[in-house]
Amino acid sequence: MRTRGAPLGALTLILFATALPLGAQSLKETIDLALAHDASIASAERGLEAARLEATAAARAALPTLSLGGSYQYDTSVPTATISIGAKSQSLSLGQNNNVDLNAGVKWTPFTGFAQEAGVELARLQALLADNSVDSAHTEVALSTITAFRQVQAAMLQIETLTSAAGRAQLQLDQTQSLERQGMATKVDVLSLSIARLDYDQKLIEAKVGLADAHERLKSLTGKEIEVPAPPEEEMKVELPPLRAEGLSQIKALAIQGDILETNRTLARSKLYPTVALTGAFHYGMPGLDQTEEQWMAYGTAGVLVTWAYDWGGDSLKVQAAERDLERLASDSTSAREGIELDYDSAVRDYGAAGEALKVLRASLDLARDKMGIVKSQYEQGLASTTDFNDANLQLTRAELDYRTQLLSMMLKASQIDALSGKSLDQWSVAQ
Repeated sequence: MRTRGAPLGALTLILFATALPLGAQSLKETIDLALAHDASIASAERGLEAARLEATAAARAALPTLSLGGSYQYDTSVPTATISIGAKSQSLSLGQNNNVDLNAGVKWTPFTGFAQEAGVELARLQALLADNSVDSAHTEVALSTITAFRQVQAAMLQIETLTSAAGRAQLQLDQTQSLERQGMATKVDVLSLSIARLDYDQKLIEAKVGLADAHERLKSLTGKEIEVPAPPEEEMKVELPPLRAEGLSQIKALAIQGDILETNRTLARSKLYPTVALTGAFHYGMPGLDQTEEQWMAYGTAGVLVTWAYDWGGDSLKVQAAERDLERLASDSTSAREGIELDYDSAVRDYGAAGEALKVLRASLDLARDKMGIVKSQYEQGLASTTDFNDANLQLTRAELDYRTQLLSMMLKASQIDALSGKSLDQWSVAQ
C-alpha cells in the first residue's frame, strides 16, 4: 500500500460542537432513521437471511440421511412349480399375490471427491457475500443521508446570511428615506438601496425553494420530517483516519469472490474422483424375502455404492477455467486497490487544501466585517456613497456564505474520507 509523505495526524477534521436546539435531530440520529427506512437495506437483509438459511441447509445435507417408507403390491399371477411325489403331483406357489413392505433406512456419502465439503463452503461464502452487501448498502445510505443533511444546512445558511444582509439593507434604506425627507439624501440613493433590498428578496425566494427541496430529499431518505440543527459556526479538530482497504466492502467482496473461485476449483477437481455411498435399511414385510411363506418377517439390508463418470476431459477443462478466473480476479483486486488508494489520497489532499482555504476565507470575512462597519459609519456621516454601502454589504454577505459553506464542505469531505478509509460506520466521526 502506498503511504502519504505527510503524517495523517497533521490533517484535521472540522466538526461543530454546538448544542442542538430542542426537537432537532442530530446527524447520527438522522442516519439511524435512514438506515431503518431504506428499502434497499431491507432487501439486502432479507437476502442475507436467505443465504444463511441456505448455508445451514447445505451443512445439514452432508449428514447421513434417514428415510421411512412403505409399499404394497398386488400381483395377479405368480410363478408355480409342480412337485411329483410318487404317483401324485402337487402345485407349489413360488410367490405371493400380496406384497407389503415397511422400511427405515440410512444413507451416508463419506467421500464425494470433496464435492460435498465444497458445496457447504460455497453456501457459507455466499452468506458472507450477502453480509458484505448489507454493509455496502449501509455505507451508501449513510453517505446519501449525510449529503442531504448538509444540503439542508447549506440552504439554511444561505437564508440566514441573505436575511442578515437584507436586514442591513432595509435598515439603511429606512435611514436614507428619513434623510431624504429632511433634504439630506437624494432620490437616487433611496432607489439604489431599494433595488438592493429587492435583489435580496429575490435571492431569498430562491433559497427557500432550495431549502424545501433539500428537506424533501432528506424526508425521502428517512421517511419523516427532520428538524435539522443550525449550520455550524465553531470548529473541533479530529485526526483523519488512515486507509485500511481491507475494511472496504469492495475489497471484502473481491476477497470473498476469490474464496468462491478457489472452492469452485475444488468442486471441479472433485469430479475427477469416484463417489462412495454407504446404505443400510431395516425392513418388515410380508412375505419378506421368503416368497413361499405367507407371513410377516423382519430383515435388514446393507450395501456400498461406488460411482464414477468420465466426460472426455470436460472436468479437467473446468479446473483450468477456475484457475484462469482466479488469475483474473487477482488483477481486478490489484486494480481496485490502486483506485481506492488514489481516491483516498486525492480526498485527503482536497481536505488539506480546503483547510488552508478556510483560513483565507476567515481572514476575508473579518476584513469584510471591518469594511462594512467603516463604510456604514462613513455613509451615515455622508462620506461614502450608496454604491459603497451596497458593495460592502454584498462583500460581507459573500464572505459569510463562503466561510460557513466551506465549513459544511469540509465536514462532508471528512465523512467521505471516513467511507473511503474502510472505517466501520459506527466509528465514523458523525457517530462519535
